[in-house]
Amino acid sequence: MMAKKKQELNAKMREIIRILHKKGGAMSTHRIAEETGFSYVTVIKYIKQLEKIGVILPHGN
Repeated sequence: MMAKKKQELNAKMREIIRILHKKGGAMSTHRIAEETGFSYVTVIKYIKQLEKIGVILPHGN
């Protein structure tokens, strides 16, 4: 299953994960957008996908 998840991750998702890891795991979507240079809409899109496949936990968990 982990191999499948890795295949589903694109470069932008991996960059978001890298930033979250570097900054301790909890950041606002606006801050992630600033750190990555991605648009806010792009960050929201990929955060939702990462939550859906179980790579990150939804906010509040």
